[in-house]
Order: sequence, then C-alpha cells, then structure tokens
Amino acid sequence: MSEKHVPKESLSTPGCIHACPAGIDVPRYVRCIKEGQFDEALAVVRERIPFPFICGYACYSPCEAQCGSQQFGEPIAIRALKRAAAEMGSELWRKNLTIASDTGKRVTVVGSGPSGLTAAYYLAVSGHKVTVAEALDQAGGMMRMGIPAYRLPRKALDQEIDYLKEIGVEIKTGQCVESADQLLKAGSDAVYFACGAQKGAGLGIPGDDASGVIDGIAFLRQINQDQSPAIGARVAIIGGGNTAVDAGRSAIRLGAKEVTILYRRTEAEMTAYKEEVGAALLEGIKIEYLTAPVEIAAQNGALEVAFTRMKLGKPDASGRPRPVPEEGSEFKLEFENVITAVGQAPVGTQSLGIALTEKDYIKADVATLATDKAGVFAGGDIVTGPASIIDAIAHGRKAATSIDKFLGGSGVIDQKLTSPEKAVVVTPYKADEQGRQSMSCLPLADRTCGFDAVEIGLSELEAIKEAKRCICCDARQFEVTLYGDGCKECSYCVEVCKIGVFGPADKFNEKGYRPMEVKHQERCVGCLACYYACPDFSIDVREVA
Repeated sequence: MSEKHVPKESLSTPGCIHACPAGIDVPRYVRCIKEGQFDEALAVVRERIPFPFICGYACYSPCEAQCGSQQFGEPIAIRALKRAAAEMGSELWRKNLTIASDTGKRVTVVGSGPSGLTAAYYLAVSGHKVTVAEALDQAGGMMRMGIPAYRLPRKALDQEIDYLKEIGVEIKTGQCVESADQLLKAGSDAVYFACGAQKGAGLGIPGDDASGVIDGIAFLRQINQDQSPAIGARVAIIGGGNTAVDAGRSAIRLGAKEVTILYRRTEAEMTAYKEEVGAALLEGIKIEYLTAPVEIAAQNGALEVAFTRMKLGKPDASGRPRPVPEEGSEFKLEFENVITAVGQAPVGTQSLGIALTEKDYIKADVATLATDKAGVFAGGDIVTGPASIIDAIAHGRKAATSIDKFLGGSGVIDQKLTSPEKAVVVTPYKADEQGRQSMSCLPLADRTCGFDAVEIGLSELEAIKEAKRCICCDARQFEVTLYGDGCKECSYCVEVCKIGVFGPADKFNEKGYRPMEVKHQERCVGCLACYYACPDFSIDVREVA
C-alpha cells in the first residue's frame, strides 16, 4: 500500500474510541503527538473529558484493549500519551473554550468525585450556576480518598479541580445533604446526586469485627487524610479488586513486612487492573488464589484466620464462576491485621426521598439518569456500584446533557477546542521494530518507602516515538469475508484476532458446524492473521480503496 491522504469525512470509528466510555478521539490526539503538537493533543482530549491529568495517571485504559496495533505487536500506550499531552500541552484549549452567558438556572451537584465534577464542569460551561456539595473537608471524592497518591499525585488532582473553580464552579466542603427536597426548596432548579459508594462491605463471617480487622475503604481514606493507621508486620488483604491491591501496596509503604492478598477466585476473575496486580507482585506482595476466610479469632495479640480452599463452579449473577468451598481443605494463618476489600455500598441514601434499589443504590433512568423525582438526577457509583473513573466521567457527561435539556438548553455540551483534521496521511505498514515505550518508574527500593508517584512518565521524545507506532485504524478500511459453508468451527480466527472481529454464528451450517461470522467488520486492521490461521481457506481480507 502506498502513502495516501484520507479525507476526514471518510474516517471510521476504531476500536479504541468505541472502547472509551467518554468517546475520546484517541487516534486524533495520538497523531497530534506524533507531530509534536502537544497543545493540540491536549485540546482534543479536553473536548471529551475535563480531567486529562487524572485519566493520564489512573485510567484503566479500556481503549488499549481494543487497539489495532496489538495485532502487530503491543497496543499503543494510550494512557501514557494522554498524560504526556496533559503535562506538555499548553492553554490552547482554554483560549478556544466558550462559556455561555448566565442562564439564571441553579444546579446543585452532590459529591465531588469524577462524575459529579464532570457534570459540574459541563453545566458551568453551559451557563448554569453550579454548586458542588461535598461532605468531606476536601474535594475529589474517591479520587482523593480511595486512590493512593503513588497512583494519582495530589498535585495533578488539585490542578484539575482548580480549573473548575476558575470557570465558576463553587465547591462547598463539609456539606451533608439530607434529602433532594432540601436542595429543591433552597432554590436549586436541578440536582445531581453523584456521591459514590463510600462504605466498605463486611466479610459476614464470625470475628470480622475483631480488633485489628480494618475496612479497606476506611484504611485508604485514613492514609489519604494523612492519618496513617498503625499496621502490623503481617497483613492479610481479603479481596481481588483495586481496593485490595491499593490497600496491600499501601500497607507495604506503612512498614508491613509480609502482605498477602487472599482471593476466592483465580487470577482470571480478579477485577483489579492487571498493571496494578503486576506492580503489587513486584513490590513483594503475595497473592493466594481460590482461598476464602471462614472465621477470625483473636489469639495472643494476633488474629488467627481460618481459611478454606475454593473451586470454581457455575457462573453467578456477576457472570464469573461461583467459588465453592472444598470440603476438608481448611487451614489457619496468623496476622496482625486483616484488611477487608470485598465490595462497597452507598451511605445515607434512604433519607434522600427518591426511589432506591434493593441494595439502596439510587434508581435512575439508563438513558437520562433522571430519578423518579422531577429535576433530580443521579449517576456514577451511587447508581452503578463501584466502577472506574472513566465510567464515572461518562455518567457525568450524560447527566450534564440531560440536566441542560431539563433546564431549557440544547443538551449539546461538546465544543471544538482546536482546528479539526482535514485529512489523515496513511503510510504503509512497517514492522514494529522499536516496541512499546516503557513508562519510566521509581526504582523499587525507593517506591515502597513512601507515597511518591511510581510512574515518572514519558519524555517528549519517547511520547513522539510511541505515537508513531499508531497504525491509524480509523483511516484504514478492510473488508473481511468469511465463507460459513466451509467453516469447521475451529475458532482459530477468533483466537488470533485480538480486537474482536469474529464471533460464532447464530445458526449451524449444512455440515452441522456452528460457523464463525464477521461480527465487527469496522475493527479489522488488515493484519491477515485470520487468513493465515484458517485451515479451511474460508477467509478473505482485502483493503477497501
């Protein structure tokens, strides 16, 4: 394929954009970085989210899982490039940002986490008077109280929040909201509840209230409020999510000598981010899989924890295999502390005067996030349960659109903050010889001594090199044809395609096989892996001119 210019209107929507809950135009800002245009890259990111620094540090990068470059090597380091844009980009986006004139409408946002602050930003830009009510003495929600500083430096968080204040968002800390009516009667024209799921769930076993048993959410909050709790030498972490991993890595930094995460399923079912699990192992944390506690007892100044081995059964409501105890597999271990991280729950929702679910989360319309009370909306973890920062941001965007419409606006919250692309130059594929640029990190001996940011970031040169690895999926169009009559259901095409082009058909063919089908034509990047893997010669791949 020779070099060609693809007009902007001919671009498709690649997997990385589809995978991003906020719909960030990933290829566009990566191309800006490739040309050394960090100002423009930052503006592109800010067209969809108000927190590029935060996402550059702490997003779990669902976009990378659908990056077409992984068909030829490793996925592009999209999160690292977002951080590079945030650090090296200037104020171009602010010069192009238009703040609408005052509409005379007042909105109260309850909770200053990523969902609440996102909604506040877009509503303020739309001309509404926005007040954020935060129960704690600092803004940031779980970004500040739940994520350790070694993952999300407070300077980056504070900088993002300061931007909101500069455009007119008023943030009031120490504000406890008792009901929706309280805010409506006080003059709010609309209310958005985004107060998260702030309470840790208990283990529900004998002895889970013993001295030395610590709730993981409360543990991280104490650390993030500079109230570092006393911790023993041997610490058990119960759970397999991000809270469990964050608690374990924090315990190491507080002086624990032996930290073990015990999880009732296998590594494949862990909800913690893989990068964080890898970092935990590197820092000396042990992980025991298929292990669940059944009882905790105080013994001679320590905690004796009885465990049982588990095996995986049929899927439960979460879609993951249900862990089942193995009879006769019980054993005991001693620890100074047990930190529980098995789930989160909302707090104080019963007094709000709006409809709730059986587990006391707020009921909200999926499309609009409206509750059963007119003018009251809800989103983020208080609706969905614990989720990611980028998912919460997406909810904040949706809420801002719905609230703006409710207040008489158009609901259009996006603005163009830099000049749009006119065309994309597509060059022939080249072997990925340099590989993915590794993020520089603190030396292992230094990182566990405190809470300084572990990731140092990419240099300008490294960022440009990494951006040049992008193969511009949105400017390449391929047509995949799979002849189902000859398919013998071997699924090799599914195995070699890491971006989900193929899937099983709904019907059987004449030979009695359930053939594969092309499910997502638009994701194909023309790597030909499926073509070479197919033993039946049932697949054709060609470039669309």
